[in-house]
Order: sequence, then C-alpha cells, then structure tokens
Amino acid sequence: MRGLIPVIFVLILGFSGAAQAQEDNPWLEPGRAATEIEACLAVAPEEDGNRARDCGDRYFTQCAEAGNWTTLAMNFCQYEVIGYWDEVVKAREMEIVSMEDQRLTDWVEASAIAYEEHRELTCSRFQIPMGTMYGPMLAACYAQMALERASVLEDFTGEEPLIVPEVEE
Repeated sequence: MRGLIPVIFVLILGFSGAAQAQEDNPWLEPGRAATEIEACLAVAPEEDGNRARDCGDRYFTQCAEAGNWTTLAMNFCQYEVIGYWDEVVKAREMEIVSMEDQRLTDWVEASAIAYEEHRELTCSRFQIPMGTMYGPMLAACYAQMALERASVLEDFTGEEPLIVPEVEE
C-alpha cells in the first residue's frame, strides 16, 4: 500500500510533472537520503534519544524546502526517509537471522508480521479523511514506524547488543 500513494500522485499530476519535480530537487538524487541521514547520525549527540528521528526530519525538511514545500515534494522526500529506514530494518533483520539461532529467526519472522499489521492499522488513520496533506502525514507515519522497527531490531545488533541470547545446550 505504501508504494501506491506516490503512484497515485504521479497519475494525478502527470508523469512529466512528477519527473520534473524529482529532477529539480537535488535531495532526491539516488542515495542522497542515506548519505545525509548517516552523516547526521554520525555527528548527532549520543545522549539525544531522538537523534535518529531528528536526522530523518532534518533530511525531509531540507528536501521539501528544495521542492518549495509542494505536496508532491513532501511525498517524494518523506518516501526517501521511509526507504532509508526500511533498508536499515532489512539489514538488521538479516544480521539477526545470520546469527543462526532458531529462536531469533522465529522472533524476527513473527515480529515482522506483527509489525506490518501494527504499522498498517496505526497509519491507516491518515487514509480516513480526504485532502492532499494527508498523503504526507501518512508517509510520515510510515517513516516513524520504520524507524521504531529499526530501533527494536537494534537491541540485537551492533557492538553492544542489549539482548544476547544464551547458547542452547
């Protein structure tokens, strides 16, 4: 469903207008979102519990501003943030599964299903009303949910994981 929203805007506004909007915004260049968000994360203070969200918001703001804050620009920019966090989620899920602990693999699979259901139910509230601003709000919800999933998965990954399963005997 998430991928359908930008397609609808493209169909409404026309392919050439959407393509032009993307070409005119340097923040929508491939890989730019990842580069900008990761650079921000590298310098953001560790003690700030919202640094990941703030870095995503910072990218979105700069990107949307470059697109003159049009609804189309906001959608494109927010979906770049979603794409970044979705890639982080995929990488962390793969890292956990690669630990070759069936309990972790089972947990990743079950929690992924629950996450998808929770995300869709949580964000669907922005599909109830009508209006152009609900598209960016829906996209922002998806971005926040992807960030939350990445944060949960981080408990198992990195140099100092919070959850380290005991070896089964």
